[in-house]
Amino acid sequence: MLSKSASCAMNQHDRRLGRHISDPVRAQNRKAIVDCLRRHQAAARIEIAKHVGISPATVTVITSELIEDGVIREEIATADRNGSSRGRPRTRLELNPEAGFAVGIKISMHQASISLTNLSGEILGAKIVPMRANRDAPERIAEICMTQIREVIDDAGIDPELVLGVGIGVPGYVEYPSGMVRWAPVFSRPDVPFREIVEQKAGFRTFIDNDANMTALAEKWFGVGRQFPTFLVVTVEHGIGMGLVVDEKLYRGARGFGAEFGHTKIVVGGALCRCGQRGCIEAYASDYAIAREANVLGSTTDIDDPFALQDRMEHLIKLSDEGSPAVTSIFKRAGTMLGTGIANLVDVLDPPVVVLSGARSRSAKAFFTALTDAMESNTLLGAQTKVDLRVNSGGDEVWAHGAAALVLEETLI
Repeated sequence: MLSKSASCAMNQHDRRLGRHISDPVRAQNRKAIVDCLRRHQAAARIEIAKHVGISPATVTVITSELIEDGVIREEIATADRNGSSRGRPRTRLELNPEAGFAVGIKISMHQASISLTNLSGEILGAKIVPMRANRDAPERIAEICMTQIREVIDDAGIDPELVLGVGIGVPGYVEYPSGMVRWAPVFSRPDVPFREIVEQKAGFRTFIDNDANMTALAEKWFGVGRQFPTFLVVTVEHGIGMGLVVDEKLYRGARGFGAEFGHTKIVVGGALCRCGQRGCIEAYASDYAIAREANVLGSTTDIDDPFALQDRMEHLIKLSDEGSPAVTSIFKRAGTMLGTGIANLVDVLDPPVVVLSGARSRSAKAFFTALTDAMESNTLLGAQTKVDLRVNSGGDEVWAHGAAALVLEETLI
């Protein structure tokens, strides 16, 4: 059950931005118009009608509602490229970035990243809290995050009533929309009702999803999704994740935790994965897998200590880039495994673009060379496939955008 403050916050949101839409067609049209403005950033009503495929009269009615709700606003373009005005100026519409704000949290093994954004994804405030997440109780993690949320909102001078919600990214098996975390390496126990825990402590609507899904939503709202309706994101850091958007819709699967690419098997009966099974791609290409293999070189690291692992990875990348044959071979093996796995995804899904994201998108040069070579040599048509591979090394900004996008998906339509 939600706390009184959380329920109050939801009621304030309902009065401020939304109206109950009982007609599913009308609700779908609202979503389509907002999505259109997301992709094109600004458009006239007649352009929206053409893009969405509904009548201009319907667009006029629905955009009037959205303007009244504060979701979109008018922007009048009065001049052409030469600076002269020709005829009646066309009124263009755009998303209203000040209609509300979103708090984002990315929980990693070694830290929690907290950010505050407006509806355009502009970061208005951020904090990073070091923690050994796997050694703290989930309730303690929630308390730490909530303290930082209040500080970020206060520092930005934002009215808390304008915060639409909190979006949280967690690695692991996250049931959506319940927010039940069935398993996550950042939690000390399974089956954590983290959405309920956070809402009771925060007083804000809370949405929890797999962190790779949040990255995919960030790309949908603010990145490649403005150009490509279908794409996939592979996240590479302490673990390996994946987010898949098909025809502008995030794919979550039947139980809310689909697209678990990192735990597909690449070597039958192979290396032990932290999920308890063997042969997963993550067991070869993730941070802890690389550091575990490097431990045989002499200098060992506790891979369960997230701070030690971070330091170890930075050192290993430096050694590889400086030409260490032994360390370079480890990164080559990891890149080959991941590239082969992505090649399998390309053969199954045939996406127009693949985005590589996460902390290890800034990995050793040998890692990327091996990854791209493996992709090319293992896709069905080889070099003819011409997969558009893009690297997004935006760091915490990506997670902030993802959290904002998650809140936007759930509150603006």
